[in-house]
Amino acid sequence: MTIQIAPLAALLIIVGVTVGISVFKYTARAHGALGRGDLGTSIASGAAVATLLALLLTPGFGQPPVPAAPPAAPASTPAESAR
Repeated sequence: MTIQIAPLAALLIIVGVTVGISVFKYTARAHGALGRGDLGTSIASGAAVATLLALLLTPGFGQPPVPAAPPAAPASTPAESAR
């Protein structure tokens, strides 16, 4: 079974993972007892970046909602027009 992923979703996943890995490597460079990398911070930062990009890149973000079209007048039937 093949699961298709939209290109925008794939881009968001790749960027989120890249940011997460970068944050993990940055925190792993710390000296002392904190020098093991912070997994929680890296996951949270990757998820935050992916969420913000999803909000910003989704079509219609920031646009006012379009009001629903008013109901159309009922069309007259041929029997009604013959009267």
